[in-house]
Amino acid sequence: MHSIIIYGFPIILVLFEAFLRSLINVDTFGFVGPTLAATGISFMVPLTRLKVSEVESSLGEKWVQVSKRDQAYVNLVWLLLFISLFLWFWVCTLSIKSDTSMLFDFPTHVIVGAAMYVVGIVLSSIKEVV
Repeated sequence: MHSIIIYGFPIILVLFEAFLRSLINVDTFGFVGPTLAATGISFMVPLTRLKVSEVESSLGEKWVQVSKRDQAYVNLVWLLLFISLFLWFWVCTLSIKSDTSMLFDFPTHVIVGAAMYVVGIVLSSIKEVV
């Protein structure tokens, strides 16, 4: 239940803001793409931290242990985070343009932002099992 609240809360905020913007007759789709993209990026940032465990040797020394899988995963997340910053910039640019390109009957910036949001959720879910 807690995961549903964490991952679903940004959608609730987007819907609430869309409702408020529609009440005052302001473009309701102009902000959705960048907001979802930023949320996806914000899900990725905590994933850059390595999972460490302390191991005590037979001599009483304490060592920090990191799995190779987690190290590889964190490196992948750093790469995706870097790419995501450029995607976010592109999404912001698309949302500002007056002639919006469409994909599947939705503005492209909304589709890309939603995809980044889903990627952030998927990466967060994977981190829990790595």
